[in-house]
Amino acid sequence: MKKILLPHLLSALFVSVLLLTLAFILRPVAPFSRPVSDELKALQQLNLNPQDAFQYQLYHEMARTLTGPDSVRYFELWRQLVSEAGSERLLEQKQYQQRLAYRKSFGSLLGMYVKFVFVFLIVMAATYYGVQTLGLYFFVRRQQMRPPDFYRLFFLLRQGLIRSDGKLLTDALRVLIRIGARAMFFLLFFAPAYVVAYSLKSDFTSQSILFLIVLGVLTNGLLITYATKFYHFLLNESQKGYVRTAIVKNLSNDYQFKGKNGIAPHQIFALKKQFKGHVLQHIYMNSAFQYVATFKEQAAFVISSLVIIEMALNIHGHLSYELLQQLLYRNFDQALYMVLGLYLLVKATEIFTDFLVFKKRQRFEKG
Repeated sequence: MKKILLPHLLSALFVSVLLLTLAFILRPVAPFSRPVSDELKALQQLNLNPQDAFQYQLYHEMARTLTGPDSVRYFELWRQLVSEAGSERLLEQKQYQQRLAYRKSFGSLLGMYVKFVFVFLIVMAATYYGVQTLGLYFFVRRQQMRPPDFYRLFFLLRQGLIRSDGKLLTDALRVLIRIGARAMFFLLFFAPAYVVAYSLKSDFTSQSILFLIVLGVLTNGLLITYATKFYHFLLNESQKGYVRTAIVKNLSNDYQFKGKNGIAPHQIFALKKQFKGHVLQHIYMNSAFQYVATFKEQAAFVISSLVIIEMALNIHGHLSYELLQQLLYRNFDQALYMVLGLYLLVKATEIFTDFLVFKKRQRFEKG
């Protein structure tokens, strides 16, 4: 186990030191404020307009007449007055931007990070259940050897029109509705999150956590991609020799939903999936073990998906939106802290995955 943990810990230490060093180097430095002389303060109190040519000419003549050779110093005061006025106008122009660009406290960033981790864990758990449920459902339907819905629709329509049979036409309508529902179902799975989001809502706030979780699970192709991968794990396991041996030893191989020794739908949709006395139990266990190793890539997929969703939807009060804001206003040190947090989350998932695989492998070897 030490051999598994050591590379992860060393890489996490190296990246953490590197990012923290860059954050220290790129931290903002307080600007140097030049002291204002008493003469300049007195000049500012006259409320002169430095851009007014008449006031400048009047001041110019007064300084030359009253001070003589020392008038150069008063001309320098006027130039400072012009510079100060220009700085004030620039400050007014950027007032709104500066209100947005204020730096977040460490506690505020930590709260956003905890919220992001919470959403990530919920999405991972929901995806884990959804992937296995969909993968099993696809596999069982394939094992049932049922004809495709389009073929059934064509047959029912043909027979119903030939015989003028209303029941056959009603069955054809049901199949057509099922085909349409399945098409919408897969369209949702493959659609980008922001397309689905803006078609349902127009305003997103920090209270949109539940909506964010639903988008993270159902969109961007995440669920359907890994469900298909799990389905192929099941399909590959079903063709191995031990499955045929188990069938010879009288384990059930009936995949019909209504069969006496078949598969009940509630077994597929249960949180803890068990198929006692059925060959699918062994197929499922071995496939689930292989699927655990995909947590690493799945975690990276989920994190990048959540980051894109939060940035694309401009969800205020969330980590990814704040990351975008700090990059926009060039607070690179705070942006690096957030990037480090995301990296450590990925690394923690990798460590957890390797630990889980190690434990499951030990269990299989002992069994």
